[in-house]
Amino acid sequence: METLEYHEIILKKVSFDEELLKIELKKAVRNTTCSKQPALLEWCGKELGAKYKQLASSFMKDKNCAFDGSDSW
Repeated sequence: METLEYHEIILKKVSFDEELLKIELKKAVRNTTCSKQPALLEWCGKELGAKYKQLASSFMKDKNCAFDGSDSW
């Protein structure tokens, strides 16, 4: 199971609690590679709504993903 898939499962399971969801979303952003972050954003928008897509996007701004999401030089 990929990291992104794992976090999608966790985020679905905790979506009943807004504070817990925010904590897990922050972890998901931290643990997801830069190249997978667009997929995480898309998933958040589809499954959790625009509010959480925007929140994930704000967490991503804090993560240093140079070269527009590429994990390599």
